[in-house]
Amino acid sequence: MNVFTRKICVKVLFSVIAAAAVFCPHVPAYSAQIAAQSESSAPTSVSLKKPDRKMGLIASLVVQLLAKEHYTKRQMDAAFSGEVFDEYLRFLDPTRIFFLQEDVDMFAKSKDDLARKAAAGDVQIAFDIFNLRSIRLAEYCDFARDFLSKPIQYDPDETYHIDREDAPWPKDAEEQHAIWAKRIKNELIVARMSDKAAEEEAKESAEERKKEKSDAPQEDGSTEKEDEAPAPAVSLLPPEKRVQKRVDQLLITVEGMDPIDVLEGYLTSFANVCDPHSTYMSPATGEDFDIHISLNLSGIGAVLSSEDGYTKVVEVVQNGPADKEGTLRENDRIIAVAQEDGETVDVMDMPLSKVVTLIRGKEGSRVTLTILPARKGAQAAPEKVTITRGNVPMNESHAQSRIIEAKTEDGQTRKIGLIELPSFYVDFAAVRRGDKEYNSSGHDVLRILNEFADQKIDGLIVDLRSNGGGSLTEAVDLSGFFIPDGPIVQVKDKASTSVLRDNDRGQIAYAGPMLVLVNRYSASATEIFSAALKDYHRAVVVGDPHTHGKGSVQVVTDLNNYMLYIASERFDAGQLKLTNAKFYRINGESTQIKGVEADIPLPGFSETEETGERALRHALPYDTIRPARYSVYDGKYAVTPGLISELKAKSEARVAEDPLFKRLLADVALYDELRNNKDVALDFDKRWAEYEREKAIQKEQDTIYKSDRASSSSKKNKKDDDPDPYLDESVNIMLDMIRAFDKQENP
Repeated sequence: MNVFTRKICVKVLFSVIAAAAVFCPHVPAYSAQIAAQSESSAPTSVSLKKPDRKMGLIASLVVQLLAKEHYTKRQMDAAFSGEVFDEYLRFLDPTRIFFLQEDVDMFAKSKDDLARKAAAGDVQIAFDIFNLRSIRLAEYCDFARDFLSKPIQYDPDETYHIDREDAPWPKDAEEQHAIWAKRIKNELIVARMSDKAAEEEAKESAEERKKEKSDAPQEDGSTEKEDEAPAPAVSLLPPEKRVQKRVDQLLITVEGMDPIDVLEGYLTSFANVCDPHSTYMSPATGEDFDIHISLNLSGIGAVLSSEDGYTKVVEVVQNGPADKEGTLRENDRIIAVAQEDGETVDVMDMPLSKVVTLIRGKEGSRVTLTILPARKGAQAAPEKVTITRGNVPMNESHAQSRIIEAKTEDGQTRKIGLIELPSFYVDFAAVRRGDKEYNSSGHDVLRILNEFADQKIDGLIVDLRSNGGGSLTEAVDLSGFFIPDGPIVQVKDKASTSVLRDNDRGQIAYAGPMLVLVNRYSASATEIFSAALKDYHRAVVVGDPHTHGKGSVQVVTDLNNYMLYIASERFDAGQLKLTNAKFYRINGESTQIKGVEADIPLPGFSETEETGERALRHALPYDTIRPARYSVYDGKYAVTPGLISELKAKSEARVAEDPLFKRLLADVALYDELRNNKDVALDFDKRWAEYEREKAIQKEQDTIYKSDRASSSSKKNKKDDDPDPYLDESVNIMLDMIRAFDKQENP
């Protein structure tokens, strides 16, 4: 089919969409009722959003593309529409405090028809639901203002359930107001705890400075004994004012949204029901498309997500500004952002794109985040974290290497080559230009392997922890460095299965003992690399019990290109990212959900945290296909099941006695206890006592932590002073492996 004929077909296909959008108008069943509520229910008025004709065309196109191009080929039927309805309500009211049960019941009468109407260009119900949420939010603002203006009574036995994702909707306004009252009380207690924690921290800092100064000899040989006043705590508005300001900010944020933002949330609900990695991006979001990459290159260096109204830290990017300052951790929740000498902005329930805009800024400037630390659970008092923004230097984002010298049980010194690979990167622009010396992970790793060969290493560890993936081609090429040749990964789309191979005619860049270190954040291309070396029996996989489990492929479609055929006009319609294929290992297993299982799992937080693909709603399932034809590696250093059993037994015995892992397991148990506590006391004294208990436990474990740092025997092999039990144990496993291979050669 030539280009002209294909354009005619596309035009005919989407003219049907345009016709549907024009000739299937929506009869607004709820709009008048909601407008009446807007005028009568709340003193604070809200502006109601309305869709236009272009939005109907965008909706028609997105629904058609999801139906025809998404990997799952979901039927846009009543069952699908019901899931969209639930997803959209979850998006608008994740804690179930704004909609009443009667509101949900009213809209549910139309829920089975959402897909058909959207395909016909009718998205009015999305705006009706959104507008009612805005009205309820205005009511909440008025309720908070009245509630905070009166003396507040606290009941020592009263509790608030902070995890309301699956809670029932309030049955009436009275029950809703009771929930609102508890929510506001909780926020007041959190604000008071934050103030008291800041005061105590300031006193402790002043005492430490005083002690340091008094211990330091003066010019006359004396020591400073004068008392010093504690450093003043940061001046803040009273808790009541801060809580009211935060509530008002919610409504300001909603009022500032454009109608296209409403459409984005609705169509993303359609896409998310197909799978969690598919999404519709409005023109503004499309310009700021990849939050992960953006925050890698400019900002604080953190991957963020939106969860239950909070901005959650998914990952702290290696060698980024936040990682270097060491104050922000995975699963921390960001509740406020402040610029240098600027006002603190509450970001609860704020769209993620707007939070990212606040966090990003000029390199060298500082941003202060108010966080709820994940490690302190539900009782956590907010903490302030100040980070200097900056770009991650490119050489720090590339493969890094060093040689670790370690001794075996019989006293022999062995050289272990370590490659730390943060991503499977490649300079696509340079490739397109035809540059032969383009920057890529493959080129860097090959150079390192050649250097290791000159230094005659005895074993190789490839550290892929928190490597989120990258270029599929790079993952295939790097896998080929360690095997003669053969298939690396299978890619299955809606119509066929293709096999990507290593075709270097039997060349191997490194043929010695090999170990791959992974964790629960190792994903996508990292899982392809790890799985290939595992399936070929080429390397031992060590680390968290399983990797992330993302085995799907996404493409981004620019919707602007279709509008000329649909509407005979070109306008900015945004982008659609959708999943169109899945990855499969050469043994036929999917990396989806299951990820890559470690041959030798090490204890950690992975089994207590709800992370990875399996924790995402609507994730594609794990399945299998026919294995590819391949022969396992049979070289001198092939990893056999018997060898893995031997190495695993020795590792388990060491880990059971290792003080670092003992402390880690204590941390895991504490974290699990705190994470599972979803009910908090609405009494300041009880909350503060619980906070102090958790703080004491944390301090005790930090003391143990420092003691272990001083006694760790392998610190001289590290590039910094922080203990790394996973790398230490990987080195021990590698020494066992080298010894086992030596025995095979010299029995």
